[in-house]
Amino acid sequence: MSEETNRWSDDYSGRWKSRAYLVVPVADINSADAPTDSNTKTQIKTWMDSYGYEYTSDMSKSELLEAIPVSNALIANSIQSGKDTLRKNNGETGDSSKALLKFACDNDADNDPSVFSSYDKLSHSQVMSVLSGSEWTSSIE
Repeated sequence: MSEETNRWSDDYSGRWKSRAYLVVPVADINSADAPTDSNTKTQIKTWMDSYGYEYTSDMSKSELLEAIPVSNALIANSIQSGKDTLRKNNGETGDSSKALLKFACDNDADNDPSVFSSYDKLSHSQVMSVLSGSEWTSSIE
């Protein structure tokens, strides 16, 4: 068994050595918005379950909403400060629209935020290869 020395940076020693990257559908990011008072208790619990937030069965709707510490589960666990700071692929809309998320990581996958568990994590060199694709670049005239 070979020893893993640096999980995400590809042995790059610069500022990217403790980061991982995700290319996430924009629809997923939008659906990660926390529920509001307009949602039902069932909808709130379903959302909380999907992002790993704990609650008890006897909590009221307002208690459930108070137990949610974020406005967006994916943004809150990433380095980005808000949806408006995301790099998105150009010209794509609907289900094919994607955005780049970055998050701090170490060499232990068990320490990664659980909200990212269903997405492939990319190293810096891998994400640079993805971002060089035509859907992420634009021609400058």
